[in-house]
Amino acid sequence: MTLPSIDVIGGVLGFLFTIALLSYLLGDNPVYRLALHTFVGVASGYVVLVVISQVLTPRLAIPLLSGNIDQAAMAVVPLVLFVFLIFKLSPRLAVWGNVSIAYLVGVGTGVAVGGAINGTLLPQLRQTWLSGESLINAVLILAGTVATLLYFQFWLRGDTAGGNPERVAVMRVLADGGQVFLVVALGVIYGGMILSGIAIFSERLMAMVEWVGSFLPSFLG
Repeated sequence: MTLPSIDVIGGVLGFLFTIALLSYLLGDNPVYRLALHTFVGVASGYVVLVVISQVLTPRLAIPLLSGNIDQAAMAVVPLVLFVFLIFKLSPRLAVWGNVSIAYLVGVGTGVAVGGAINGTLLPQLRQTWLSGESLINAVLILAGTVATLLYFQFWLRGDTAGGNPERVAVMRVLADGGQVFLVVALGVIYGGMILSGIAIFSERLMAMVEWVGSFLPSFLG
């Protein structure tokens, strides 16, 4: 008995999972949930394997067992933070977990802000002014960037006559302009996601048609 090839098995599974996911168009059903849970399980297992093979083993286990004091000391720090993070599961020891949370939030915020400024904001502004774009385009990009940043600031001038704090008039106008730029940007992103979904859907349909067509000659013959 000849076992089916990997291509045949992959094609059958891809066909079945595509049909199962598209069945959601008819409403939530057990077939769709089975396919969705399968994808989540496979993704979770893959992430665990990546963490073990590329993080825990090379950055924790190997340095601790290498016999090098410097490498072992560097590996002990994340291990201690991980132990503190486990303490969050206990109500009595949860306060120790705040050490790890504070470290993660601080480092994450620093990396995000530094990356946004040095990797996105400043290069885009510099490229805008040096790329030969028209003055109107450059001013719009600069105004949109500044107004969007001002939209997320919440400095208030203090209590007004009614007793409620509010922004100054200039900041309200700039913040409203930033909101307009933000809505336009989110609309463009949403449109791009829809187009990407349509492209992926078309690709899956073409793959299914080609897969079925590859078996029709042998089946009909």
